[in-house]
Amino acid sequence: MNKTAIYPGTFDPITYGHLDIITRSTKIFDNIIIAISNNLIKKPVFDLKERIELTRVATLHLKNVKKILGFNNLLANLAKKEKTNILIRGVRTIFDFDHETKLAEINKQIYPELDSVFFLSSKEVSFISSSFVKEIAKYKGDTKPYLPKEVHYALLKKLKYAT
Repeated sequence: MNKTAIYPGTFDPITYGHLDIITRSTKIFDNIIIAISNNLIKKPVFDLKERIELTRVATLHLKNVKKILGFNNLLANLAKKEKTNILIRGVRTIFDFDHETKLAEINKQIYPELDSVFFLSSKEVSFISSSFVKEIAKYKGDTKPYLPKEVHYALLKKLKYAT
């Protein structure tokens, strides 16, 4: 049986924490769809097209990442459209777990066949979040330890810190 799962997020920008979850999920699922939310409430640094491209570049080495797309609707509806019933969610802390279990229940109400699979972040990257990385970059701190090289340079360029 060919199993496809969706890994949703804002990915603004994609970090080594995200890549940890994606890489580990490729060992379990045959096909991964990365779904990038166009959530403007979060005031992303990168527009949706840029986030899709940076994610594409960061995941080129992962052969079963089959699709990277943007979405602007309910995640449960996207899963139906993509004909999958599995969501991948990363969990760093107990607070993430609380939030994610609530989202999983809401998604299940909308699409009863939809299941969420939780991946605990690896301890080496469990402290990394896109928000923290953007805060570090804002004050001209070094983001290299948290981002793939291409993403690091894109962030510097976007914030006009590139030399």
